[in-house]
Amino acid sequence: MKECTACNETKSYDEFHRKSYAKDNCQAKCKVCQNKYNTKYRNEIRPDYWNATDGYFSNKDNWKYIAEYRRADKDIIVYLLKIKDWFYVGMTKAKLNVRLRIHKADYKSPLNHGRMPGLHNLWDTMSEDEINESLNSAIILETKAGSRYLGYKTEKKWIQKLKHDGYPLLNDKHNIRQ
Repeated sequence: MKECTACNETKSYDEFHRKSYAKDNCQAKCKVCQNKYNTKYRNEIRPDYWNATDGYFSNKDNWKYIAEYRRADKDIIVYLLKIKDWFYVGMTKAKLNVRLRIHKADYKSPLNHGRMPGLHNLWDTMSEDEINESLNSAIILETKAGSRYLGYKTEKKWIQKLKHDGYPLLNDKHNIRQ
């Protein structure tokens, strides 16, 4: 049994949508409350986005972008951020602009803040504009086809190369995968 955070009723677990990374594998809101929220979100909070006539999904080019974004065999992208006098090397198989937005969302999230201590601790000393400037500084070091595992190896290679070349890296302990 679990209590819904919206209606505060105690319900069985099968009355909650699944959420694989939650401790109990369930969302916080029950299915009924979550469905009400989804309807309200689409109709009242973001109607311009969901509107089929002139919203985001009315433009067929956006469908191409979504299809590309969801494609499973995306290339590995290893990128470099300049943050003040420091550098951060990252790897993604998502589109780079999506990964950079995730960096910022993780930084702002109390659950994920500090997962990248070097990056997040430096951002703690910066203004919002400076953080955005550091995200906009991203340059692609390498792009190639391959698995996520190959991406981690490629990222590690770049971290070691830049460290050897004397770059001050925020990745000293984070992202050094075995």
